[in-house]
Amino acid sequence: GKDLDSRLSVFPEYDNAIINQSAPERLIALQDIYQIFVSNVMSREIYTKLYLALLRSLQKKQSILAVRQSNENSKMIRQKSYESIIGGSDSFTIIGPSGIGKSSAVSRAINILTEVPVLNLGNTNVIACLQVQAPADSSVKGLLLEILRKADEMLQTNYHQNAMKSHPTVDMLIGTVAQVSLNHIGLLIVDE
Repeated sequence: GKDLDSRLSVFPEYDNAIINQSAPERLIALQDIYQIFVSNVMSREIYTKLYLALLRSLQKKQSILAVRQSNENSKMIRQKSYESIIGGSDSFTIIGPSGIGKSSAVSRAINILTEVPVLNLGNTNVIACLQVQAPADSSVKGLLLEILRKADEMLQTNYHQNAMKSHPTVDMLIGTVAQVSLNHIGLLIVDE
């Protein structure tokens, strides 16, 4: 508990020499107050949820269920008949009043969990946490393409470019993103 609170909390250094600076310099230095983060019950719960979700995700990589899911994803990408997306994914939503620190708590937890942003699991690289913004127009296709683009950025791959070559449908993109997530993403966070 105390160690986690200590790691989650952020208290920037205070420079006493700032009191002798000009008013504009003091005002600029005042921006440091936005870096302060004090751990609380909510931030500990968010960290725990994210930690356990990442742990479960990494345990599922390259399992028999993952291989079966991969086969179903391939059928979906090729627009063949497929049974369904095999379950087993963990998901949750963080909901609360605006301004209580949800995004800050998620950001602090991610900083701690992703000290190594890309993990090497034998023969594959896994992004510990991929964070994307939901498109302003609420487009499913835009969100799926953004996930591929960000994954490419971190893995130096060409999933986005390859998807764009085929004039993808949403169904094809769902299959592609499911496949990339299954193999290369530990935790996917979609921010509003």
